[in-house]
Amino acid sequence: MARTESAAGVPKPGPAPVQGMGMLIGLLFLVLGAFELMPGVTVGDGPGRLFGVFAVSGAWTLAHLVTGVAAVFCTRSAKLSSRFLLVGGACYALLGIAGLLPLPRAFDEVFPMNTAGICLALGFGTAMLILGAGWRRRRPVRRR
Repeated sequence: MARTESAAGVPKPGPAPVQGMGMLIGLLFLVLGAFELMPGVTVGDGPGRLFGVFAVSGAWTLAHLVTGVAAVFCTRSAKLSSRFLLVGGACYALLGIAGLLPLPRAFDEVFPMNTAGICLALGFGTAMLILGAGWRRRRPVRRR
């Protein structure tokens, strides 16, 4: 049910769906970063493995936490949320594609990538791009 303003009786619009999706993705990245900091969840020496599957490092943890904070901050407006989804989705998709290429050892030590991590980065990146682009293409209907 929409809230109404007392003076004009006009319903206030609620948050846009893209804002909710941005918040959901931001909280997901924050939880992922928090799991990476827990000693029992991340196993292994050097580049550890989250749940024994995803290769993680300190740089990945920082990237996930910064992405989560940025997503939560950008949910203040629909325009910011869609821009975040587009830019963040492009970054994660590029990281996933970079994981498929033969990169220098220095990059692999900072951002270790295994098959599961590549699939996760490509999946998150693609989903974020679709959500951000879908909202940008939506135009409000003009009434005559």
